[in-house]
Amino acid sequence: MKKVENRQVGKHTAIVAALSLLLTGIGCSKKNGQSTAQTSTANVSPLAATTAVPQQPLPSQGSGYAHVTYRPNVHVMEEDEGMRAIIGVSTYENALLFDPSNATARALRAGDVLMIKNRIVRKVLAAEQTMDGVIVLTEQAALTDLVQDGDIHIAMPVRFGQMQAEAPEPGSFWSLDGLFVEPAYAQSPENAMAQKARDQGTKDFYGNVFKGVQKVLVDDWDTTYQATPGEGKTDLNITLKKEIGGFVALITGQGYISNFGFESDIGIQQSTVQKMETAFKNLNGVMNFQWSVATNSAGVRADESRIKLPGAVDVPLAPLTGGIPFNLEVSAAILIHPAITGGSEYTKGQFRITYDGYQHFRVKPGNVDSDGNLTGDIQMGDHQELSPTAPLGMVIAFCAPRIELSVGLNKIGKLDAQKAVDIVDKIADQVAKRLLSPEQYQNFQQNGLHLSKLLKQTLSTDAAAYFQTIGTSASSFSGNSAITPCSRYDLTFLAQVGAGAELAGISLGKLNKDILKKTQTKVDPPGMKLCEDIGKS
Repeated sequence: MKKVENRQVGKHTAIVAALSLLLTGIGCSKKNGQSTAQTSTANVSPLAATTAVPQQPLPSQGSGYAHVTYRPNVHVMEEDEGMRAIIGVSTYENALLFDPSNATARALRAGDVLMIKNRIVRKVLAAEQTMDGVIVLTEQAALTDLVQDGDIHIAMPVRFGQMQAEAPEPGSFWSLDGLFVEPAYAQSPENAMAQKARDQGTKDFYGNVFKGVQKVLVDDWDTTYQATPGEGKTDLNITLKKEIGGFVALITGQGYISNFGFESDIGIQQSTVQKMETAFKNLNGVMNFQWSVATNSAGVRADESRIKLPGAVDVPLAPLTGGIPFNLEVSAAILIHPAITGGSEYTKGQFRITYDGYQHFRVKPGNVDSDGNLTGDIQMGDHQELSPTAPLGMVIAFCAPRIELSVGLNKIGKLDAQKAVDIVDKIADQVAKRLLSPEQYQNFQQNGLHLSKLLKQTLSTDAAAYFQTIGTSASSFSGNSAITPCSRYDLTFLAQVGAGAELAGISLGKLNKDILKKTQTKVDPPGMKLCEDIGKS
């Protein structure tokens, strides 16, 4: 009888862990499948202690241009005009309410594209004059919806630094004098805009780049993400907490990303991307992840959560591109999938990832070519599982950090709105029901500007170009009812580069590439066939 019971438990354990291994392959993409030189060990696990690899000097100045022709249906507002004209926004900023006196807003029609320089690029789904103003329903626009022909170049040395006193020395943060370089056409509006940004001062620009503690609640997971600048790096801290119905969980990540260089060249002809070349230079960082999950109530808990955390670092690049609102964002995304099959169960673990090097890649329809020298490693820490009878599993995947070049995503920013968000939501819903098809209406309500999806349940990215590291831990435990209980731990470290098809206007084939992959497997106790055979057909 014992042997039959053991085989049955082993079968259930294999199913749980096979699910874990399958999810490991998902990584951080739903569509295509995302400190000084030393981190203090006082705030992180013993795995955290590490020394940054010496870096080559980065260029001291940012530079860029956007020599483009916009499509005929594009309506462009200067930043000051646009921010004065917007009198309200909806919850996810996919509906904009404009002052009825604004001629540009009154002229908008379905199919048009609206750009407010330095802020947003949106495709217009519908527009209507109401008693409260001109309501404009929008969705995310591709770069090729905006540009008909042109060449865009961006080169940005991203340098982190600690906040200075009330009157910092010019150029002491982000090398501001170098960031807002004057292009050859010295009297251009873009240069005037750059001068204005410089005049706002280092302290104000600091506040625009580092977003403080970013918070979001997804599937009852209370999550926070914070970037704290230090000399030559920024510390990244992620915390997720959940306590509901006898289920208690704490998941954390700490580490840093050092100064790095970014460069991208984009060529567009007849609203089709002909060239997209991107380079990430001097990439260097460490991330440490820990989790502990326990339940004291019976029942299966296997709900998967996919959480995209808002970017904690957001470098505006519009001063380099004539007002086209490019942004370089350091963000994070997390997949959590417990496989808890009973009460009084507990699992905890930790691991560390490190990476260093550079990567250059070229994107064209259906293909990504890359070259570079990126190295990395993954290190397994202590694990522990307790389960009186039933098998137990846990999969956690972290995309952190993810560095994304985006265009016009939710960048309206500070707004002295005359109309409350709930009022704009109500107006937008009424107009959407009347003017949009049922399919458009459903997409507008559920996805809108991809923001509800962005802030709720996705690990995919719509970035024009991105680099991300993905650490995935899949653990399983046979349960103590097995004749000889055993555990299995599988770690995967993956580094990827790629482009988001929706923003790049490319719709053919796979647009990401794995540039580094490492795996580790540990069976405890060693040699246990029950756990060694998990995932095998």
